[in-house]
Formats: sequence, structure tokens, C-alpha cells
Amino acid sequence: MDAVVEFLHRLPSEIRRVGGSVPWRLALLALTLAANIGFYLPSLPEGTPGLGVPGQDKAVHLLVFAATVFAAGRVLAPRKRFPIGWVVIAALVHALLIELVQLVALAERSGDLLDLLFDVVGIALGVAAWAGERMLRRDSAAE
Repeated sequence: MDAVVEFLHRLPSEIRRVGGSVPWRLALLALTLAANIGFYLPSLPEGTPGLGVPGQDKAVHLLVFAATVFAAGRVLAPRKRFPIGWVVIAALVHALLIELVQLVALAERSGDLLDLLFDVVGIALGVAAWAGERMLRRDSAAE
């Protein structure tokens, strides 16, 4: 437990050391986490824009997971690689949980393996974006 407290205590200085803004990174993470709440809603209200667009549901899964993993990686793993593994594990568990909740507890929704696949692809894209940003920052710092 002390290791976790120490890790969280040093995160703001690590974020600043890589040239990041702590408030902006936390705000982006909060926004993406709030977007995840939509996966647990019984259904979208009638008249929601884009509701009838084919593939819109899959695009939402992909984009929300990519943005969430990217944002969490920027906050929890600004310098070291290890914490991104925990972010990926948490995102995978969350993806499974979404589909189970939709299958079992939400009568108007249904669990979908294709949604799970798009979640996993989104997780991979989020990790790739996180890694790409780290490489760009490292290259610009070296110059």
C-alpha cells in the first residue's frame, strides 16, 4: 500500500518533468471516464443524433476505449512503461464487464462480441497513441 501511495504522490512531478500539464491530463481522463458511463445506460434517448447511422455503435466503442486508455496512460505512466500494463488490464476487464452487464442486466441492450472486439482494438489504438506521444516527446527533448 505504501508503494501505491508513493507512486501517486510522485505522479504530478513526473508529468511536469515530461512537459505535461497535470490539470489538463486529469481533465481529459475525467472526460473519457465520464464517456464510459454511457455503456451502462439502459438505452439512448429517442432522437439522439446519429442513432441510426450504421456502425456508429462500433465507432463509439473504439473511440471511447482508445481515448480512455490514452488519457489514463498519460496520467498514470508519463515516464515509465510499467503502469500502462495495468491500464490495459483494467480496460480489458471493463470491456468484458460492459458486455456482461448489457447481456444480463439491461433488458433494452444486448451483449455483443463484436463490441468487445472493437473495445480491444480501441485499447490497442490507445496504447499506440500513448507510445507515439512518448516517442515524440523523447525525440523533441533530445533535439
